[in-house]
Amino acid sequence: MTAAYAEKEREFIAGLTEDTGKDLAAWMKAIAESGHAERNDIIDWLRHQGFQFAWASWLERIHHNGGRLIYASYPASEARMTNRPSTSAKGIIQDEAPPQRQRPVPSSPSLPPSDKTVQELLTEAKGLRPLAEHILREIGRAVPATEFAATGPLVTMSAPKPFAALHPAPKRIRLYADFGPAGANRSTPADLVNRSRAPFSEMLILDDARSIDEDFRRIIRAAAAR
Repeated sequence: MTAAYAEKEREFIAGLTEDTGKDLAAWMKAIAESGHAERNDIIDWLRHQGFQFAWASWLERIHHNGGRLIYASYPASEARMTNRPSTSAKGIIQDEAPPQRQRPVPSSPSLPPSDKTVQELLTEAKGLRPLAEHILREIGRAVPATEFAATGPLVTMSAPKPFAALHPAPKRIRLYADFGPAGANRSTPADLVNRSRAPFSEMLILDDARSIDEDFRRIIRAAAAR
């Protein structure tokens, strides 16, 4: 399994120049010169450079590892990740594989990062803020006509009528919508939003970037079409 992780990591790094115009060394230098030191700030900055959340997170891990690949010399030497939770004896994060190579997509100015009010609301997610932005960006790509707005504690999405609302929070992110049959296997009945009734009847609990997949985009399109 680790050999497969190493191959996946090498594939992404080998394609960085083709996909982004910069190799790994250039990205490590760019991160160092960005002025950001905290993990979430670096990930957020990389997201604004067009990286999907999963690869922004992985590049931050490599940067934290001194610019060395996590699985480059496994098991001959140990890639140690200091000051990180849930690491194995070899210093490699357990149960976390490098994501599949995916060409970075330039940020769209119509998506939430350009909206100061939405951005201020997303700070409520704290450590999950990069994931919240990732969710909104993927919704914007699944439904290109989506408009985002801050409405009380929620980021509402319309195309042109409202079809979803995101509640950013530090421990988990709730996405409310009427998913209908398309969301039967993933959605649950909506709970309250700060003791008030939710704007839609169903919700998704989101705390992992890996759940923002093609099936997620499918049920978002279904919600927008209802």
